Amino acid sequence: MDLRFTAADEAFRQEVRAFVRDQLPRDIHEKVEQQRWLGKDDFVRWHRILHARGWGAPTWPKEYGGTG
Repeated sequence: MDLRFTAADEAFRQEVRAFVRDQLPRDIHEKVEQQRWLGKDDFVRWHRILHARGWGAPTWPKEYGGTG
């Protein structure tokens, strides 16, 4: 079994890291780092951000809010 990342895997990995770095709200990031409780509002806000990117339902077609 080959566990090395392909070039496409690595590119996607970097895309996700940059997205989280740039888009995860600071207050949610701090709560996670401090192992504090995340409320429903935190989850809803983050899921809306993911959905806006098309990552709310990644296997769905683009016309239904997915990535295709």
